[in-house]
Amino acid sequence: MRWEKMATNVLKCPQMTYLDQKLIYKKGKTDRLVCFYFYLCFMKNNSPKERVLEAATLLFHQYGYNSTGINAVIEEAKVAKSSFYDHYKTKDDLAVAYLKARHDYWFIGLTAGVEKMRTVKERIIAAFTYIIEMNEKEGYRGCAFLNMLSELPEHKGKIYDVIHQHKTELQAYFKALVTDENRAFMLYMLFEAGLTESQVYQNSACVKKTIELLKQDLI
Repeated sequence: MRWEKMATNVLKCPQMTYLDQKLIYKKGKTDRLVCFYFYLCFMKNNSPKERVLEAATLLFHQYGYNSTGINAVIEEAKVAKSSFYDHYKTKDDLAVAYLKARHDYWFIGLTAGVEKMRTVKERIIAAFTYIIEMNEKEGYRGCAFLNMLSELPEHKGKIYDVIHQHKTELQAYFKALVTDENRAFMLYMLFEAGLTESQVYQNSACVKKTIELLKQDLI
């Protein structure tokens, strides 16, 4: 089948996760049965711990943290309940692992595009372009960390600490990108606004406008 050949090619990419595969076919309007081929390949090659984390990533992305129960993750990952608890003692532990993996995945993508550019201006534009790329890839879901934050009953604890650390590192990233501290702060705030506005309006118009202003040196 055509999709079977396509799946084989896609799976050759080491950065291609189960979530990536699901989203590609969602964007292409291909139903879940087509994704089943991906699912079998994924389940065959990954450890139970990895399958749980990938299943959580998919379900948290689609339904949110509070609406996703442990049993749903276990069913999606096709692991035994005892195997789940061998690796994650609580749902909060799974959330922490999910956010840490998301942080690494997200920053790898961000820096990969930025570091290809030579000038500071080009690097800044590449950073904002990354928002557009992620919007298209993930269906305008916004910031996974702020989405998780909105579901926490209080802003403290180990989940909050990971969210706080992610935002702190993003601020530091912009400070390292430009020498002027005030401009770095402004760029960070525009970046955060771009993530939020994209989710609210379900498009990248705000980010594209920001990029145009950056190209004209107006900000």
